[in-house]
Amino acid sequence: MFISEFGQDYRFEDFRRGPKASVSSSVEGASVKAPLSESTRLVARIRAELHSPEERELASVLIDALDFIVSTGQYTAFVAFRRDVLAAKPPHVFASFRTRDEAERWLDHQPEPPAQGQVLVAGEYYQFYYFRELNRRGLRPQFTLEMLIRQLMEEGPPATEAAFVSREEADAWLAKQLSPPTHAFILIAGEYYLAVFHENIHHRALHPISIVERLAQWERAQGA
Repeated sequence: MFISEFGQDYRFEDFRRGPKASVSSSVEGASVKAPLSESTRLVARIRAELHSPEERELASVLIDALDFIVSTGQYTAFVAFRRDVLAAKPPHVFASFRTRDEAERWLDHQPEPPAQGQVLVAGEYYQFYYFRELNRRGLRPQFTLEMLIRQLMEEGPPATEAAFVSREEADAWLAKQLSPPTHAFILIAGEYYLAVFHENIHHRALHPISIVERLAQWERAQGA
């Protein structure tokens, strides 16, 4: 899941095909690499006891995935991913754009874009894809945020971080937060909003929960 979430499918394929590079001691430190090294040895012992060639190959893929994470210096990101994988939170986004044209130009100019991932276009989520064999790439809108809000609202009105009279006050508050949470509900003039912070691209945004209706409309159209 970690490798696909960050669009590294092709990068991992290339890693498996090529010679295995030794892990640099300067990447993340011996104490950081130790848990994954122990996990690799455990899977290797399990693989040795397997009889099915298919199962042995699956175990080999898992060993290579662990080696890939360490070799590319992603252990810290992997730990954070494991910690939050089951939590309801905004997904990782690679970039934010004002228009779809900007996003498409960005994707077109990537020599080797990630296999898939999400970007923000005018505050809305878009899924991008890249098929290396066909050199085909594109964007399609997603109801990512709408589904997240609906999930977070399943148990009723949420607790709020703050309340404001106007959108301007709320924007100013969010901009001043030194370490905002990835997401939090606030009230603006009595209406619920979801405040979202994407730390990796330093992007902050406010979304009214009323956007969930777009997802409901789409679902009704699919069922019609």
